[in-house]
Amino acid sequence: MATNNFKPFAIGSGANVTSQADYEALAALITGFQAGKASSAQVNKAIRQSSVMAYVLAQFISDSAAVDVLDNGTPATILANFKAGMTSLTPGRLLNMQIFTASGTYTPTPGTKSIIVEVQGAGGGGGGIGGAGTSTTAIGNGGGGGGYAKSRLTSGFSAGIAVTVGTGGAGGNLAPTNGAAGGLSSFGSTIVANGGDGGLGQNQATPPYSVTGSLGGVASGGNIVNMRGGASSNGASLSTSSVLPGIGGAAVLGLPVLSPANNGAAVYPAFGYGAGGGGSYAFNRTGFSGGAGANGVVIVWEYA
Repeated sequence: MATNNFKPFAIGSGANVTSQADYEALAALITGFQAGKASSAQVNKAIRQSSVMAYVLAQFISDSAAVDVLDNGTPATILANFKAGMTSLTPGRLLNMQIFTASGTYTPTPGTKSIIVEVQGAGGGGGGIGGAGTSTTAIGNGGGGGGYAKSRLTSGFSAGIAVTVGTGGAGGNLAPTNGAAGGLSSFGSTIVANGGDGGLGQNQATPPYSVTGSLGGVASGGNIVNMRGGASSNGASLSTSSVLPGIGGAAVLGLPVLSPANNGAAVYPAFGYGAGGGGSYAFNRTGFSGGAGANGVVIVWEYA
């Protein structure tokens, strides 16, 4: 059993202390003892009041933090142990949240006993297109959404964990070229969320035709959930005036632009984290690039 050096004073049966009623009526409660002699019963009562509370507080620290509480002139240690004791009585409370939008190292907040980690891979870029003539169209496919993994960990993170955050894939240019794949995000070497595939670029073609969507990234290592990112939608052109571009794939923490392009206008990037960029399209004009995929993210929720 842990040691408590702080002892209550004058608590025995028949102790020489003034009554509570007389003590509460004592003028010295306001002014302190002045000139002359205070009775031993009054002094003992004052000492008992403070020493009992000191003992109770010290015993709380000793019991809840399982440490010695020593009268050795180190109040900083007693204060630190008091805080530890309070924390031990409130297990599971949220201490902090760390959001990584760039790669780095996770260092736990003091007092962290468990963490919940969300790992979101980056989205793929949308495909770029070449130009289209009066009887042709061109459709770039959207990029796939990044994978997502979620885990609860109770150990193995106290010394720090390497964090990787994937970068969204660039949109393909008007060569045309495919969009770049999104980068993977990870927490250590075991919780991994891969980025989505890049969208397919395309030269002009004669309608009707369609373009197959790109796949989302896979995830692994999550002990709560592993989810594949959403695939981008198929693009289609029914005629030279009816063009539906490929919309980027959704992610758990991000959404694509639902109207990814306008004939001759830039393609907007995805929202949030991990969604795929939109494909571009054109009819009777020069080509242009696809939209960029959204970056990944790693979020760490810290609990006492």
